[in-house]
Amino acid sequence: LRLCQDQKLMTIGSDGAVRGWNLETIDTADAVDDSGLFEIEPMNEIIIGRNVNLYSMVKSSIPETSIWFAQDSNGCIWKLDLSFSNITQDPECLFSFHAGAILGMDVSESSHLMATTALDSSVRVFDFLSKKELTICRFKQGGTTLTWASDMVNTAGGLLVVGFNDGVVRLLELYNTQSLHVVAGRTRSGDAELRLRQALKPHNAPVTAIAYERTRKIMATGSTDSTVFFFTVGERYTPIGFVTVPGPVQGLEWSPQSHEKNTLLIFCQNGHVVEVQCPDPGAQTDGNTFQLSDLPTMHFCFSSIKSRIKVIKEEKKKEREKRLKKLKEQKPDATEEELREEEKEEDEKEEELPPLYIPSPPSPLHCCFYSTPGSFWLSMGSPPLLTFLVITAFMELLPCIVFVNCIADTWGNFLSNVTINGQPEICYLFSMEELPKQHCSKKLHCVSSAYEMEDDAQFWGWGQCGKCVKYLNRIIFSKRIN
Repeated sequence: LRLCQDQKLMTIGSDGAVRGWNLETIDTADAVDDSGLFEIEPMNEIIIGRNVNLYSMVKSSIPETSIWFAQDSNGCIWKLDLSFSNITQDPECLFSFHAGAILGMDVSESSHLMATTALDSSVRVFDFLSKKELTICRFKQGGTTLTWASDMVNTAGGLLVVGFNDGVVRLLELYNTQSLHVVAGRTRSGDAELRLRQALKPHNAPVTAIAYERTRKIMATGSTDSTVFFFTVGERYTPIGFVTVPGPVQGLEWSPQSHEKNTLLIFCQNGHVVEVQCPDPGAQTDGNTFQLSDLPTMHFCFSSIKSRIKVIKEEKKKEREKRLKKLKEQKPDATEEELREEEKEEDEKEEELPPLYIPSPPSPLHCCFYSTPGSFWLSMGSPPLLTFLVITAFMELLPCIVFVNCIADTWGNFLSNVTINGQPEICYLFSMEELPKQHCSKKLHCVSSAYEMEDDAQFWGWGQCGKCVKYLNRIIFSKRIN
């Protein structure tokens, strides 16, 4: 709402319209009934366009001008001529930007083009030499990740793979509207457009990562639904199957050509890192599910050693009490102070370790990549520091089939009727996502995948409501190995 010098009131709104009102008419308005409402028509009106949401407007600093600049919450700056005459210029979009956080960006290997996607549900392609936007494509869901496919995948070099908030992956092809050929090099602004080549729905939560393996024959997608899906690359992408991981996927990294094994490194938001071998493109599932339960897998998990430190302190306390008892037996005539002084000298001989800093919450994982075969680099966010760790110790994931028929909703509860590879086991609940109240049971079935640790075996997977058999629920539990 703006008050102009000519006693005109200007208003803008989310409908993309600018309207001028007679201030004197508003000032002298009087309702004709008890409703308190008085309806008037605007003096002037200009509709900028579809998908325009104006929320701020300023007048040009040039004296005696009718030019205004309006800000669009959808990411545009508009130049408006509000003279409302026969020679009024059409609205002009001066700049166009993303209106939300940019979550995906990649560049072409063969041209000066860059593509971005954001939570404003748009995918944009830029020529970063001319600093111009070539084209924009809008969708109903926000974009969360983007990869510009290599020339080995698409010889024309114009294929974009974009992941979205609803778990959909779209293959978009950049082409020239004049020749209808895929754009490989530079083109003029307005001559390029994005067209949908294929849409896939591998996940039921935001897609967070997309990566092609080193031969470009397989593509992997990761999501916050704790799954990684594999596809064969071709004219039409076909699904191979998926693996479950113990946390929301943060990123994916395939092993380089120099490595003997073709593996995928998956790092999760909760500190877990999983390595899986590249699946066989011709692998067949059992027909009821796409889950690849027998895929060789390795695992690494960052965990707090606070409990271990407490155990060490408790052991030292017991040792100190034993020494004190032994000193009393050796020197029955010694006073309490003499015994404590001698015991203190023994403690000083032991080297004290500095206190361990354990952040709460744990430091997030930002990126991960291979260094040499069997080891990888990991970037952890630890404000205000950024730490790189080289990890070489993987734990082997042992695929197994787990069936659970129990009611368990509290950490540490005993799980009844658990069978692992056909053998009954005694297990305890380690972690479980809460079932919504509208579901009728907390009985879980068909939990699969496992990894062995030194003293425990921990399992994670997906359970189904025992009655309605519709809701999939994630559960982690452990069994003590005697």
